[in-house]
Amino acid sequence: MRRCFIAILQKEFRQILRDPMTLASILLMPIMLLIIFGYTIKNEIENTHIAVLDYSKSYHSRQLINTVTASGYFSVHEQLQSEQEVESFFRRGAGSMVLVIPENFNKTLTTNKQGTIQLIMDASDLNVSTTLVSYLNQVVAQYQHSCNAMNTEEEAPVDIRIKMQYNPRLESAYMFIPGNIALIMILVTSLMTSITLSKEREMGSWRLLAITPTNQFIIVLGKIIPYMILSLICTATIIVLGVFIFNMPMNGNIVLLLLLCFLFMFNACAFGVLTSVFASTQQVAMLTCMLGLFLPTLLLSGFIFPIENMPWVLRILSHVVPAKWFILALRDIMIKGAGLELLWLPITILSTLTILSMTASVKRLSMRIM
Repeated sequence: MRRCFIAILQKEFRQILRDPMTLASILLMPIMLLIIFGYTIKNEIENTHIAVLDYSKSYHSRQLINTVTASGYFSVHEQLQSEQEVESFFRRGAGSMVLVIPENFNKTLTTNKQGTIQLIMDASDLNVSTTLVSYLNQVVAQYQHSCNAMNTEEEAPVDIRIKMQYNPRLESAYMFIPGNIALIMILVTSLMTSITLSKEREMGSWRLLAITPTNQFIIVLGKIIPYMILSLICTATIIVLGVFIFNMPMNGNIVLLLLLCFLFMFNACAFGVLTSVFASTQQVAMLTCMLGLFLPTLLLSGFIFPIENMPWVLRILSHVVPAKWFILALRDIMIKGAGLELLWLPITILSTLTILSMTASVKRLSMRIM
């Protein structure tokens, strides 16, 4: 019995060592999870780009701006000249907050012992906007304390009036619906495509592709289109439910929205095909999809955790996560009503990543079936 037990152990260890891809995936997964979760799950946000609209241009307004920038939470990215520029600032994605200081700020603060400022927030990302409001409350409290230190008279409070643009009712659906669309597309397209093609390889049917009288790109298209159709149906269902049940706005062009969804689906399918031609088993294909696409979508796309509070290495890495650009463009279309002139960067990056993934998939597939 002991010999039988040892023989089974030796066999299983040989089986594991015979498949280095599976072994590497198992050993690297906890390390990657620890690093990604350790650096992304943070509540702090630093050096957030904001704009300032200073009508007062007085001593007290400059002191307030200096206090805001010195806090380390905010970085003044632009100095606006009128409220008409606020919309453009948000639509360009240049920042999430505009600090408006009224013209009579200096006078009311010195004579009435009370000043008023306004915060205009891009509330399409609810987590970021609510966090930034709490930060600014702390900064204004510090400013008031410094004013009191120089003035022996009664405390001079600053009243903060907040305007949540694009999401005045603070609906959480504005944040989670675009992210859910991205996750479901990945599950239906990338993961299912990868598992299905890996299963064919395990069953030995890869060689049949070599005698198919057509080019490899057509073969790949035939493999991924069924899953793209299923993903499109799921996406349309989520959008309809989001609009009619969760009051998600639809301010943009529906055709542009569908084209964006189709582009992201094609990208996810290309990644699934690429994973399947490199993976030796279904398990490796599934782990690779989870580590290479699903987890980055969940953690590095800005869906749940703000990208601004991540280390610079992860911020750079987030630029090659397709879901980041898809969710950003999806929010801009649905919530802000953005057009093609404002979405050229996300669409260009998604198109480039899709072409690279599909080219590598076809090339690798050709090598596998030769």
